[in-house]
Amino acid sequence: MGKFFDIKDLKPKPIEKGEETGISTKETNSKSLRIRFDEMHEQKIATIKMLCGRLPEENEVFFLESTNSFNAFTFIVYLIKHAGRIDDLFIATYSINTRILDSLSSRIHNNEIGEICLYIAESIRYRMPKVKDQLDMMIKSMDNFQVEYAWTHKKVIAARVGDAHYVIEGSGNFSENSAEEQYIFMRSKRIYEFRTGYTK
Repeated sequence: MGKFFDIKDLKPKPIEKGEETGISTKETNSKSLRIRFDEMHEQKIATIKMLCGRLPEENEVFFLESTNSFNAFTFIVYLIKHAGRIDDLFIATYSINTRILDSLSSRIHNNEIGEICLYIAESIRYRMPKVKDQLDMMIKSMDNFQVEYAWTHKKVIAARVGDAHYVIEGSGNFSENSAEEQYIFMRSKRIYEFRTGYTK
């Protein structure tokens, strides 16, 4: 297995007036966010098991590139195994398949996940009508599962496990046709709140 590498050459940008919060005055009305991370690592992985149970610490980020087929959902399974029950799970994706929805439903029933908010592309209604039907059934049968439709191409997972907040971003959808993908895997309450748009 390849080692994680510290990126020591990145020098923090000097804080200018009005940037104490990490967001400049000019950026206050936009959705941009600047944050410094204490540790940054990069690694190419053929499977997420190559992380060997390693989770990012607070304000630590992994830059990952997959060299084999695993999809974004794999990170959720990985978090449950190594961090524990996910209290709140936010998923933003362009597409998702029925097998992954079945697994999410099962994990809610098994108390491995508390609440799920799925933020998905509006076009799923027409592109994948079977998925839309399954989402409708899940909404009716589970109080702790909600869906928001939007004109989006986001691919974000934000998971709260107790006091720990994890965020995964990358090119992979919640489907089973992933190949070579890139991901950012971090632990940061601030980025979690930024990506989900709410605090808990």
